[in-house]
Amino acid sequence: MSTVLELLAEISKEQSARSEKKLVLEKKFEAYGKEIVIYGHGNLGCELCKGLENANWTVQYFLDANQPTDLNRKNVNLKDAAKYLTPDALIIVAIYNVYLEYSSIQRQLQSMGFQNILSVLDLRVWPELFQTGHIHGTLSWDISHIPAEPVCEAYSLMEDSLSQKTFLELLRFFISDNEPTLTLCPAEMQYMPALTYLPIAEERIIDCGAYNGDTMRAFYSETANWSSYIAIEPDPQNMEKLAASIQADLPEALAKRTKTICAAVSDVSGSITFCTKGNAASHITEEAVDQISRVPVISLDEVIQEPVSLIKMDIEGFELRALQGAERLIRANQPLLAICGYHRQSDLWEIPLYMKKVLPNHRIYLRNYIGIIEYVFYAVPENRVISEKQ
Repeated sequence: MSTVLELLAEISKEQSARSEKKLVLEKKFEAYGKEIVIYGHGNLGCELCKGLENANWTVQYFLDANQPTDLNRKNVNLKDAAKYLTPDALIIVAIYNVYLEYSSIQRQLQSMGFQNILSVLDLRVWPELFQTGHIHGTLSWDISHIPAEPVCEAYSLMEDSLSQKTFLELLRFFISDNEPTLTLCPAEMQYMPALTYLPIAEERIIDCGAYNGDTMRAFYSETANWSSYIAIEPDPQNMEKLAASIQADLPEALAKRTKTICAAVSDVSGSITFCTKGNAASHITEEAVDQISRVPVISLDEVIQEPVSLIKMDIEGFELRALQGAERLIRANQPLLAICGYHRQSDLWEIPLYMKKVLPNHRIYLRNYIGIIEYVFYAVPENRVISEKQ
C-alpha cells in the first residue's frame, strides 16, 4: 500500500486528470442533460438534486427500487422506469454505499436498456455541482487543500495496523478518482466496545447527535447498564422519538438514569439555524431550505457538570468545534472519545490531532463501518485498550 507522502504526491497528476474527466462529463451532460434522473430518493439523492439544480441542471425524476411511483414527488419506482424514462436518460446513482452497489445497479439498469449511467462519485471531478447542500464535504473533491504535514502527523498517531490501513484507504479515496478499496468493520459494532475498547461497569455517557436513540439502544444491547446517559439531539422530531424510546426500550431503573437535552453542540452557546428533517440527515445550515427552525446551541463545558467516561459525537460536521467546546470537560475527566470523522474532508487529520492534543496519553484508533460515511476515531485510555493478549 502507498505511503501518505506517495499518495499526496499524486495530487498534482490527479488534478490534471480530473480536469480532463470534467470536460468529458460536461459533454455528457450537454448531450443527455435534458433528462437527468437520480437513482436513490434518500438523503444523498436529495442533496445531489440541490447541487445540480443550483448549477442550473434540472432533475426530472428520482428512480428508487424501494419507493412507489409518485409523480408529485418526482419519484419513479424501478419497475416503472421504462414507462417514464427514455433509453437516453442520464441516470446518476446516489446512495451512500454506492462504492459497493454501483456495479450491480449499473448492470441492472443496462439490462433494462439504459446506457448513460454514472456514479455520484464520478461527479467529484466537477466541484461546481457540490457548492451547495450538506454532502459536499463528505464526497471530498477539494484535494488541492490537503496539507502534507498535518496529514502525516495524524497518520503517525494511528495506533494499530487496521487504523493505519483505514487512514490510507480514506486518504486515497479523497485523492484518487479510481474506485475505492475500503476495509469495513461490522456496522452494528459502531461505537461499541467489541474489538475496539474495554467496557467499564458503570459507563457515564454523553451522546452528541443522539438521533432517535439508535446509539443508546445499541449501548444497552451491548452493555445493559450505565451510570448515566445524557442524550443530546437538536431536531425536535428526533427528540420525540428519542424520548419515546427511552420509555419503551429501557428498563425503568435505566430510564431514570437517562436524560435528554434538545440542542445542537458546538464551541459556544446560543442558537443557530437548523434543518429539521426528523431523520439522520437533520443538520445545521445557513441555506434557505424547507423545514428551517432556530434551535439552541450548547458547549459541553458550559452545560455538563457531572463526571463523564465516554463522549460520542455524530453531529454533521461540528465535531471539531464541539470537541473544542468540551476541552475543560475532556481534560478533567480523561474520557474515551468516539468521534465521527467523515463530515468534512479535514476531519481526517484535524480530529485525531486535536484528540491527541487534549488527551496525550490516550491511544488513537480509526474504524470504518459503512464506506464513504460512518468512519469513527476513538481516543482510548490506556486502561481500556484491548491488548493482543486479551
